[in-house]
Amino acid sequence: MQVHTSKQMPSVRSRYIDPQCIAQPNFNYTKQWSLDCNELAAGKTVAEKEEIQNKEIRVAALKTAAYIALAFKYLQNNQVIWLPYNFE
Repeated sequence: MQVHTSKQMPSVRSRYIDPQCIAQPNFNYTKQWSLDCNELAAGKTVAEKEEIQNKEIRVAALKTAAYIALAFKYLQNNQVIWLPYNFE
């Protein structure tokens, strides 16, 4: 319906945010790390390795949230902002 409305009103200024920067694999890949991978080598116990993994997931999610916030800031003069995403 939104695409239809946009086609009916060509005077509406619309922009979109790059979907590749906010795709789920960008901040979900750390969940697929095995416990013996190089990224988790700093942790000695399983709990420390899980803590490192959770910290990396949080950092990646915060980077994605910061990207969306900056995009909204720069696109605030537009009437429509498309935010396509790629989640399962």
